[in-house]
Amino acid sequence: MAVSAVNFTIDKGADFSTALKIKTDGAVVNLTGYGFSCVMRKHYESPIGYGFSTTVLPPESAGIVRIELSNAVTTELPLGRHIYDFFTINSEGVRTKVLEGNVLVRGSASNDRG
Repeated sequence: MAVSAVNFTIDKGADFSTALKIKTDGAVVNLTGYGFSCVMRKHYESPIGYGFSTTVLPPESAGIVRIELSNAVTTELPLGRHIYDFFTINSEGVRTKVLEGNVLVRGSASNDRG
């Protein structure tokens, strides 16, 4: 199974939210009964990871998950390029990597820290 690539940009110090459509082999995944893991790191071997909160958007059969980071978390992110991956976890505990990509964390001229 091929892993899809989706890239996005996060503004440091701002709330972040985006919706991702989960597919395997081109078919939308019915997310009923699934769990998720979505983590971003500066690089693959970085000891520090930032976990996104995940919410399935109804109906679960549409295969859409919203991932989010609060402004409290994005304020702590180092600027620059990061990587992330997204795993589904089925009811039997099988983890499947379905998305990966790059994340650009941008600074802000306002430098508002909260």
